[in-house]
This record gives sequence, structure tokens and C-alpha cells, in this order.
Amino acid sequence: MSDSSPVPAVVWMKREWKLRGNPFPATGMAVSGGSNTRENGTLYEPSVHADQLRQVVEKFVLRMSYGGLKFGYLWSDNVVAGDSDARGFGKTVLMQHVAGWINKDFGKSVCLSAGLDEEDAEEVPICCLVTGFDTSQIRTLSAALFVAVDYAVKSRVGNGPTLASRLRERLVHRTGTTDARKLADVVAQGHRALRGRTLGPPDDKLIAALCESDPTAAEEYMTRLTPTSRSRNGAVHMATFLLFAAAAGIEHVLVFCDQLEDLASTTTAKAKRDLEVERFRDVIVETLPMADMVTMVVTMHPRAAVTIGTAWDLADLPSFALTEQNQASTVKLSALRDPSQVAQLLRPYVRAATKDEVSRTDDDLFPFTKEAVGSLFTRSNRKPRDVLRKAHTILEAAAARNLERIDSDDVIGFFDASGHLPMSFGLSSDIDWSRG
Repeated sequence: MSDSSPVPAVVWMKREWKLRGNPFPATGMAVSGGSNTRENGTLYEPSVHADQLRQVVEKFVLRMSYGGLKFGYLWSDNVVAGDSDARGFGKTVLMQHVAGWINKDFGKSVCLSAGLDEEDAEEVPICCLVTGFDTSQIRTLSAALFVAVDYAVKSRVGNGPTLASRLRERLVHRTGTTDARKLADVVAQGHRALRGRTLGPPDDKLIAALCESDPTAAEEYMTRLTPTSRSRNGAVHMATFLLFAAAAGIEHVLVFCDQLEDLASTTTAKAKRDLEVERFRDVIVETLPMADMVTMVVTMHPRAAVTIGTAWDLADLPSFALTEQNQASTVKLSALRDPSQVAQLLRPYVRAATKDEVSRTDDDLFPFTKEAVGSLFTRSNRKPRDVLRKAHTILEAAAARNLERIDSDDVIGFFDASGHLPMSFGLSSDIDWSRG
């Protein structure tokens, strides 16, 4: 390679910018449970949606524990000019963050953040599960509930214990025994004490696995279940897990249900969609122990609301409309307001990708200049997903051209020249992408 030949982009990032690689996800879609922090949503910065995060705690967590909330709705509305897609606002990573926050101390720190004192914050122990629909496999409520239980027995942050393992610790502390058979009997007694409508007997094998001292027992049991069993018996698995949680002293379980729009997809037959919506009522509202313990928060956006609205109303489920009377049960994520929020969004990704020996306390968005971040904001559609995608793209292009820094002119020239924005944004520039 001659002296005038450009250095390969990856080499430039590592050698000149001191980055381990491109900090930003190429798709901007969080892959929950993945090991790559760039892609799995764990670099979520709570301050980006600080107000909405506060609302989630107040409207969903506190009202579940003390106000009897059964359904909550996390909205993203189509408020971005020139963009008809109401996805990409950060609902998934917000839910993932709140779930981890709740589960680390069974809701105590979350309640303290809302203003409760120490005693009140410990009064009602809670935990949180995460699930969702997709168009490939999870197209029934039962299948989604299986995924929620799977989250409890498999999901962990780093090398920490799973939620199921920590619940077993609580159960051992409450009963004073480590004998798996005795613990399982305590859980089974919880089912026998129920006096209302249930789905039938719990899954005794799951109870036994959850009560084993080996934390992999429950993981292996869930893994061995067939796709048919997962789809048909997921609600029973959820009821079983709730009995286990209740025996451990947990009073309420918040279930975050992502991607409700996939249940509302036009590829799902109307009769099938209507049946699954009715099951939200029959299983979550009318069947024990779900009716006593579960609060479900589902994601919502305008297209899904139109498709699923009639079935939701016919099932007599609480309204998800963004109206004054529903303010207590709805939270809406909005587009990013200004470049400072873009900086907040990008900073954890840059920090995680910067080599350990490098200190950039006064320049922590390097190689972006402050002005470049402002131009990235104006050249995006103001949604976190789009900002992250564009940050990934511009960084690759700038590294390929061996730029020392990425400034405002670079961002404007690249995105205006490549036509990344619809004309309705009204942004144009005479600057050519020619530096390097």
C-alpha cells in the first residue's frame, strides 16, 4: 500500500480514533438477551427519556403495587414529520431497563426514586418479566407468557444470578429450608389455597426445577419443552411461576409485553387476533393467580391501535386511547427534542467502545465534534433508532476517508448528498462530501 492510499476504515478507527470498533448498532434494534452490548440495548441511557421514565415508575409500578392497575400502555405516537413509522422511539430498551431496575432489589430502589421512604419502599416486593410478540413464532398470548417465564429463568445481567435464582433465595429465607422437595410443597400449597377460577393444576416439573439448588435445572427444563408445549401451555407455565414467586413473598409481577403490533399485523387473521385479545381478558383478568398478581404493560402505536382497537373494546379491556381520562395508564415516548438528547443517547456507546487506556473526559463524543452532533440531530428523523443508525453510517464513511474528526460539514454533506432524508424535512446543503 502506497503512502497516499487510505487506511482501511477499521484500522483507522482502532489506530487513530482509539475505538475498538464502530460504537453504534447498524440496525438500532435492541436484541434482548444478546451478548453484544452494542446491539442488546444495555447501553440505554435513562436520561434520554427521563420524564417518561419517571411516568413509567409513577403510573405503572406504583399503581400496580398500590392502586390496582391491571393494564398500562407504553405509546410511541407518529409525531415525526415525513415519517409514517411510529416505531424506533426506544420502548423496548426502556422496558428492559425498568425490568432490570426492579429485579435487582425487588422494586425497592424504583420506589425510593419515586419518593417513598425506606419502609414504604420495601412494603410490597415486586418483580418484572419481559416478553413480546413477533411474526415468526410468538403469535399467541400463551406463547408470549412462556417467553416471560423463560426470561425469569434465563435472563441475567453479566454474571449475576437470574431472577428465578434470586426468588429461590427468598423462598429459602422465608421457609428456613434448602430441601427442594419441601420448597416445592410450599409452592404447591399456594395453588391448593386458591379459591377462584384457575387454569388447572400447575406444572409440577417446573416447580421442582425452580426449587432445585442448581440454577440450570429450570433453564434446562424450559429449553427441553417443545414448541407445541410452549404455545399451548405457556399460560400454565406463567401461573406456575407466579405461585413460586408468591411463595417467595412477591405480591405483584409487572409483565412488559413488547411488539403488540405484531399481534395486530395484517398477516394475522382477524378471527385469530380477536381470539387472542379475548384471552388477555380470560387469562390475565379472570384467572388466578394472574388476576391477583399480574399487571401487564403493552406497547402501542397508532397503526396497532387501529387494527386491534375493536377487538380490545369488545373484550371489555381498559382503554388504551391517548385521552385525558386515560392519562393515569398511558405513557407516550416522543421524538428527541434537541441535540443535547442526541449527545446523551450516543455517549454510552462511544464510552463503551473507547479503548481503556484513553481518557476523554472533555471530549467524550470523539470523533464527533459538538457541532456534528447538532447536525446529526437535524439530519435524522429525531427517533433514537434513526440517530443510532445514522451515527453508525457516518462513522463508517468518515473512517473510510481517514478523517481526523467528524464535524458539522461532514454530516451535512454526507447525508444531503446521499439523499437519506425525505424532502419534507426541508433540509438541504451545498456542502460536498469531499474531505479526506
